Amino acid sequence: MYAQLAILLAILCPSAWAPAEEVATQPATTTAPAEPPEPPLDPAVERILDRLQAKGDKIDSIEAKIEFIKIDPVLEDRQEHRGILRFKQASPNPRFFIEFDRFRHEGITTRRKQWHVFDGRWYIEARETTATITRREIVRPGETLEVFKLGQGPFPLPFGQRKADILQHFSVKVLPPKTEDPKHTDHLECTPRPDSEMARKYDTVHFYIDKTLDLPVRVQTREKQEGNEIIASFEDIKVNPGLVESLLNLPDLSGYETDTIPLPPADNP
Repeated sequence: MYAQLAILLAILCPSAWAPAEEVATQPATTTAPAEPPEPPLDPAVERILDRLQAKGDKIDSIEAKIEFIKIDPVLEDRQEHRGILRFKQASPNPRFFIEFDRFRHEGITTRRKQWHVFDGRWYIEARETTATITRREIVRPGETLEVFKLGQGPFPLPFGQRKADILQHFSVKVLPPKTEDPKHTDHLECTPRPDSEMARKYDTVHFYIDKTLDLPVRVQTREKQEGNEIIASFEDIKVNPGLVESLLNLPDLSGYETDTIPLPPADNP
């Protein structure tokens, strides 16, 4: 579920575990075609992105209820996960905690717990159904990494992104509201820039920005290869609730089998 979790947290970058692609070197005599000039930014888009950035600058921590939905249109299959998300700025790297405690499939809801935790160094995934814990090293000891920055980090959150980063990776426009939209939101349609990894993997990304909170309350997209529709919703968002670090720790799961996957040595090409 890692790739889809990145969507839940993010502006959708599930290939974060993969190494960066190499850029092909063009012959010296080759001249790249001139790109058409970027059209002027819609003032309405600019105002919304400015609000997002300003709110993000004030965020130290967040707690919210989350709902993650995956819909397979071919199989007509719908899976829903519900739980809680906590995020906190920390040194040297920020942290997050997600606990899903309800799973709904084919009309049946079960209390099926799973956890997704990033402690600043390790991404930890634990599942109650299999009694297993998987620990993947994301950052080496003492290393600082912008793990949540769009286009760079493995967990690009929809909270606190910079306007320039969003515009670097997407062309953005405001859509008129529809009856099925979350109430009191601005609807941003974000189209990945051509030839990017996001453009190869995903269709347009839709953000629904609460006009009072100036934060996303829903993120929605479709995977190009699998065709799955992905919807992540955030409710009861609390900004700077004074989270203590113990609330971001994996609970005691004695008896669970643990698999640890460290990063390769730093000098390993």
